[in-house]
Amino acid sequence: MGLHAQGFIISLLVLLPNLIFMFFPPRSAPGSLDSVPLVFTLLERAGQITCFMMPILFGRMIAAQPLGVSAVLMALCMLVYYGCWVRYYRSGRAFAVLFKPWLGIPVPMAVFPALYFLLLGVWLQSWLFVVPACLFAAGHLANSWSVYGQVRS
Repeated sequence: MGLHAQGFIISLLVLLPNLIFMFFPPRSAPGSLDSVPLVFTLLERAGQITCFMMPILFGRMIAAQPLGVSAVLMALCMLVYYGCWVRYYRSGRAFAVLFKPWLGIPVPMAVFPALYFLLLGVWLQSWLFVVPACLFAAGHLANSWSVYGQVRS
């Protein structure tokens, strides 16, 4: 346990597009959307907080790990995730594009950050990272799928 720049970078890579999003929100967001059961939102928030804080708190552990297949797959997930953000901005910030499938992958902007954090747990061989990633994935995917179903119809 301990702070290290790599831990901050792991979290910042996922947060950066979302910080930019705050200044450039969608232009065509629907007025209202049906909500999913509260349990999914709670899972998503608990998972988000934990997934973003754990790399920071365990930065030294991350820095000590040799790069491997999981780390390379994490980088690939980030590249695809960033590509999805580029697609969103190139669309003129259309809300529906945030949830639009890519190469047959439904809600890729929810799938790839979830995979990123799951792969972090695999890379570190730590259930301490895998469990929050699973919570985040369950909530984030359920919420995103719900929105996708509503904007698609």
